[in-house]
Amino acid sequence: MSTSASTPTTVPDIPARPAAYTQAWRDLHWLIHSPDLLSATAGLPLAAWPATSLPDIARWLTLEGEAPQVLAADFHTSYRRLGLYAEALLGTALQHVDGIQLLAQHTPIHLIVSRGTGAVRQTVGELDYVWRDRDSGQVWHWELAVKCYLYLPQTEQAGVVADRFVGLQQRDTLARKTGKLRDQQLRLSATPEVYRQLGMRIDDAAAYVKGWLFYPLHGNRWDDYLLPETELSAEAAGTALLNPRHLRGWWLTHADFVKRLQTTAGVGSPGLRWRILSRMQWLSHHEADIADTLDTAALLAQLQAWFSADAAPTGQRPGLLIVALAPPGTPASKGTIGEQAMPDNEPTWQSGATVPIARKQACTEIHRGFVVANDWARDAPARRSPMAT
Repeated sequence: MSTSASTPTTVPDIPARPAAYTQAWRDLHWLIHSPDLLSATAGLPLAAWPATSLPDIARWLTLEGEAPQVLAADFHTSYRRLGLYAEALLGTALQHVDGIQLLAQHTPIHLIVSRGTGAVRQTVGELDYVWRDRDSGQVWHWELAVKCYLYLPQTEQAGVVADRFVGLQQRDTLARKTGKLRDQQLRLSATPEVYRQLGMRIDDAAAYVKGWLFYPLHGNRWDDYLLPETELSAEAAGTALLNPRHLRGWWLTHADFVKRLQTTAGVGSPGLRWRILSRMQWLSHHEADIADTLDTAALLAQLQAWFSADAAPTGQRPGLLIVALAPPGTPASKGTIGEQAMPDNEPTWQSGATVPIARKQACTEIHRGFVVANDWARDAPARRSPMAT
């Protein structure tokens, strides 16, 4: 299992109020139905649910939405890292599908290595999920990756386009992650060690890759993204790696975000409410009661406190994920989360999967993005590590 940077983000917390669906329900719905991050031509086998299992999942999610038994409001409180939380959610879904038998989850694989006169056990990796399709009998190995990458425009130091999608800490890139999945993680289940340890042969392996990609803005709208093909031809940009339906957001430096909100550049900003999301809220689209949101002045004050030099004496503050929300009764403007994510105004979710309806008194997300320190992009080449994460 892998996620983006794990530096904890501490911001003033606004107590959440009961929702029509729990956070865990929404996040699992997102994990199952949101578009894949990668395309079928990315060079990785991509995971897909058996067609016969989708009705089972839909029925179970309906029951959990009406009366939560497993996906309770406190489900996420057992986890301090987003990756472990996402892994638990997907494992829960696999456990509640009649047509699937979950055989192993988060299983370390060991190798006995001779050293001198003795032998030691060495961990060579782990398998996120091993499960059997009850209809076909096929045994699958899935690796889950939930990623948030920010796109750095072309620079002299940058390599391939996929290497310019970087994590918030800039040690991880999309290129490195796809390489690690292809060359290490998915190959592990075909090794003799796995057969000896689990006592079964795994028939196939696939990557379950979800997430968001965040782009700089180069126009007045919140979805005027500076995309790789804006700088290069589509072929040179290597955009075949990405699912064209992938979920998108923006990123801005603190100074540029403040400027955008204080000038006419912030088209669509008047009347919006805002919220700073904790890491455990990064997955699904967000909604909140208006009392739990911030107006523009309060948001800017919190950002100033967060990014000020006095607040970060030992180094650069990590970026914050911000959502803009439309107050109850406000028509969604052009550039909502669904329209940003999809070309030609296609629905955000897969065919047959409906987007959960927000409560009537809830503010609903219309766009999201990272606000980062003013020198974040400038320092990227110096901080990026040659090691994959």
